[in-house]
Amino acid sequence: MFQQPTERYRSRPQSLSALGNIPIPGTKAGAIVSIGLVVLAWIAIPISRPFILGTGGLGLILGLLLWWKHSRD
Repeated sequence: MFQQPTERYRSRPQSLSALGNIPIPGTKAGAIVSIGLVVLAWIAIPISRPFILGTGGLGLILGLLLWWKHSRD
């Protein structure tokens, strides 16, 4: 009834998501990709919205604190 997977399929590593292994560089192109992934998650996963808002707000606060600290010197 059930067949054993062939060697070709058995040797492939299993990934939890299709987008889990994409390297995103710290450039303008990486920013566009990151924003696109956030928008995609916002639309596709409604339960993630509080997490996205929380991490964005926390990042804004920490970024402003670091900017303020380094601009005083």
